[in-house]
Amino acid sequence: MSNKTARQPLSTAARSKARLRKHSITLHGHATSFSLEDAFYDIIVQIAAQNGQSLASLIAMIDDERDRNSNLSSSLRLYALDWVLSIKAP
Repeated sequence: MSNKTARQPLSTAARSKARLRKHSITLHGHATSFSLEDAFYDIIVQIAAQNGQSLASLIAMIDDERDRNSNLSSSLRLYALDWVLSIKAP
């Protein structure tokens, strides 16, 4: 018998958070866009609010610090994941 936990299907609420949406923003005077699932976007919004900064300034900071071989959407997801993991760490 395996010790692996069987994965349960996503609930309707979770599936709605998995929907990919395109967002437009101006960074350093240039229009750009990124695509994020609602769950990741909500986390990025929460981080900006917690830091007392605008959403645009947080995204600009992440964009400035990202590896240029990675796209902005991926960098935003990884930033959100890192933040969630850091608050759950013992």
